[in-house]
Amino acid sequence: MVGLDSGTPPVLFVVGTAGAGKSSLVTAFQRWSRFQEVDAIAVNLDPGAERLHYDAEFDVRDLISLNEVMTEYDLGPNGAQILAADLLAAQADDVAANLHSMTGELMIVDTPGQVELFAFREASSHLVEVLGRDQAAIIYLFDPMLSRSPSGFVSQMLLSSIVEFRLGIPTKNFLSKSDLLEPEELEKILEWSERLEILEMALYDEAGGLRTEFAINQLRVMQQFSQSPGLTPLSSELEDGLADVLTFAQALFGGMSDARDGFAADIGNERN
Repeated sequence: MVGLDSGTPPVLFVVGTAGAGKSSLVTAFQRWSRFQEVDAIAVNLDPGAERLHYDAEFDVRDLISLNEVMTEYDLGPNGAQILAADLLAAQADDVAANLHSMTGELMIVDTPGQVELFAFREASSHLVEVLGRDQAAIIYLFDPMLSRSPSGFVSQMLLSSIVEFRLGIPTKNFLSKSDLLEPEELEKILEWSERLEILEMALYDEAGGLRTEFAINQLRVMQQFSQSPGLTPLSSELEDGLADVLTFAQALFGGMSDARDGFAADIGNERN
């Protein structure tokens, strides 16, 4: 295995709302990267995961079990998720030490199903800090069904920006499960991500009023400061967009072979 000089490979945190396809992406990326001979490490940071379809080289459930938290503290699922996140914060240094001990070219991390449990609890900020902000980035997944309406699409854009602001690391947006959309729906959503004026018109057609004015003003500010504008379609089922995930990591971190740079570029050209 070939790591970077720091001894820890770059980290991609996969973030998104519940059901956006985070675990499916980690599973697909691990399978795809093995086929491409990319040394990718899969990590699970979701204590509430019922089962994993990827080989986790670190699984937070070995430290914190959601069922055990529910039983010990007499909590329901939501309260247990919050407490589990706080318990993870108390062990963040141990988690970081485990991750620091791993070597590879890239680490891809499955985060809790509820985005707020990752973005707004101290454990995540601390983990990003100890792993190194210059070694971390976010893959933010848009839910395809929510993205079909202008307001749903904008809501996810705003949430992605809030997560990026909260954690302070580069973020790239991907449209998850894009194979579930009709071609014309996919084209419309991608156009919204690329042309703000088209999205503005769609918002006015849908709602109008002060809410739309607020959303448009926020979008204009976001567009000015976005490090990775646009939305990239992704299908874990069809393995579409996985090369774009790798290319994003390479652009930020380097440290991977020229051959794989060329491979990712070739895949991107074929998709275009």
